[in-house]
Amino acid sequence: MIITVSGEIGAGKSTVARALARALRLRHLSAGQIFREEARRRGVSLEALGRLAEQDPTIDKTLDEMQIAAAREGDIVVESRLSGWLIEGDLRIWLRASLPVRAARVASRDGVPRDRALSVVQEREESERRRYRATYGIDLTDLTRYHVIVDTGMWSADDIVDVLLRLARKCQRERSGRPS
Repeated sequence: MIITVSGEIGAGKSTVARALARALRLRHLSAGQIFREEARRRGVSLEALGRLAEQDPTIDKTLDEMQIAAAREGDIVVESRLSGWLIEGDLRIWLRASLPVRAARVASRDGVPRDRALSVVQEREESERRRYRATYGIDLTDLTRYHVIVDTGMWSADDIVDVLLRLARKCQRERSGRPS
């Protein structure tokens, strides 16, 4: 089974993807974590690496090829902004939340003031929109690729994971040919 978890910055992709992978006993790949590690390796901020990626598409392409290769092996939850576009997942999920909710989460996660988190989220999202349109012709506002779209600002992470687990298990049963 292949599940993709995509969504906006701060919408809860990592939380949901980790919980789904754990509950379903699937591997988990976080493209965001790999991107963060690359920024640390280069000694630059996440935002600076995003700006570099605007000039050098190989930064994104290398990461994206890694996701695709990992998904080919199956039994994985791939978490990234583009995974739902790049991978033919059995279940493709998009998570969203309002900008204030996402900025508050990023502020808490990164230990920065909320107004700083808000500007960082907006800057990163704009950079990603430009990069993904230029590199792949993908419009991140087009959600037609996704089977499920969830507003994570409305429910707890546990509630969201419970619902997504039910859908994922149904997909597993259908793939195995067992009745639902």
